[in-house]
Amino acid sequence: MASLPAALASATAQRPAATRPPPHQRPARSATSQYSRQCRKRNVAPCRCDATAQAAAAPAPQVAATDQQVAFAELSASNLATCSVAVQPWSAGPGSVHTPGLGLFMTATAAAGDVVLSVPMSLCLAVDYASTSGGLALPAGSWPRVQRGILKDDALPWDVLLALALLDSLSGSGDAFWERYANSILPQPTDLTLPLCFPPELLPELQHAALVEGAAAQQERLSTLFPGLSGSMCEGGPSWLQWAFGCVRSRAFKLRDECFACVPYLDVANHHHDPSCDFRLNEQAGAVELVALRELQPGQEATISYTGAAGMTSQRLMAQYGFTPAGNPADRLQFGAAAASFDPAAVAHGAVVAVDGSGDGEAPVLLSLDRMMACLGSDDRVAAAMSGRDSFAYAALKSLPFAAEEGSAAPLSLQLSLAERLHAELEAEAAGWPTSISHDSALVQEWAAVGGGGGGGADSRLVAAVDYRLKRKALVTTCRQLLLDFMDHAPVDGI
Repeated sequence: MASLPAALASATAQRPAATRPPPHQRPARSATSQYSRQCRKRNVAPCRCDATAQAAAAPAPQVAATDQQVAFAELSASNLATCSVAVQPWSAGPGSVHTPGLGLFMTATAAAGDVVLSVPMSLCLAVDYASTSGGLALPAGSWPRVQRGILKDDALPWDVLLALALLDSLSGSGDAFWERYANSILPQPTDLTLPLCFPPELLPELQHAALVEGAAAQQERLSTLFPGLSGSMCEGGPSWLQWAFGCVRSRAFKLRDECFACVPYLDVANHHHDPSCDFRLNEQAGAVELVALRELQPGQEATISYTGAAGMTSQRLMAQYGFTPAGNPADRLQFGAAAASFDPAAVAHGAVVAVDGSGDGEAPVLLSLDRMMACLGSDDRVAAAMSGRDSFAYAALKSLPFAAEEGSAAPLSLQLSLAERLHAELEAEAAGWPTSISHDSALVQEWAAVGGGGGGGADSRLVAAVDYRLKRKALVTTCRQLLLDFMDHAPVDGI
């Protein structure tokens, strides 16, 4: 990537056209503007974790959301020519994945194809490595943390640059619009449920070594980059840079190759597996637009897809956005040494054929799908697993290396040996779980009963961690049972 020059004086550089951006997310927020006023005197970003922050995690968000709704309405009225959406309190419904927070809801009727929100690019914080105007485009302002960051290292990655810009916004060192937006709309420190924003005592609650290690490595990277921003925002909260980086990771958009931006207003939109809207960059208008995919009525939520058609594993969704969807058809188990021991070069690089016949190569040992179908027994169980109605069985099957053609399956003895190794790897993971599935289920049910799914006042990060580990345990347990059935099944017609 090209390095970024230190010149930031120009207010609004041109931004390029967008392709479909990658996922992003937003949790609940609450306004604490008095901290901004106090901290501007000290030229530091304000701590936004007070009693109001605790209210934001409570199951009745109407009072906490009032300032946010007012800020969104006033900012949109003064800056947007097209805005048929408003911020409203939001709670989980069928197909949705977030705990209670905020969402974008229609304020007018829209037909399919109508633009319901248009955000001028001049309001966005953007990094465009392919731009001839210098790479970084911010509204007019001093942006001291960004300036110092570039002076320290003019090759800082885009996500760190935008994180520094959000800290400048929070402390009032950017521009007036972003100062209010950051303090009124962006999430509270303890509402960010990305593992990289977890304190050390909460990381083990994920009970998944790969996720914990990834988050800890990211935390170490950020603290090494800018030690002065590694102090905690509040008791038990993330560091300043963790908070800002978490906001960027979960909310920023890819507008096109090498171009990334924080897009206000649009970043409030929730994820849905069947979204009501999509978004695009209208290069001629110089704006990012939210477009209705079907007819929408006032009061309906304007949702987007964070993942696109391909989806994402639950591990990636948790790491990047801080939530785990129910019934995720794109979830997968990643096997390590047990599978790779057959051929490290092939298996470690995904050179296996999945249950749907897709794949990018041939593994030396492939399982028989016909044998697995016979192991499932009843037609209903087969249909549930193959259709995704049993989401855990579907994801487990998609995680295993099946032959695309039955004739490509390995000899049965090798298949059974591979199944045994895969099962042993899952057994080892399960043996390390500090809590049981029943314990985690009871916690989730207790929180749901008290808080309607939002944790009943419990730490939202803990709620997200338990939800993640429970779903992973269910997937691991399902896959273990499938492998046991595969090994125990009596051969039929040579299978």
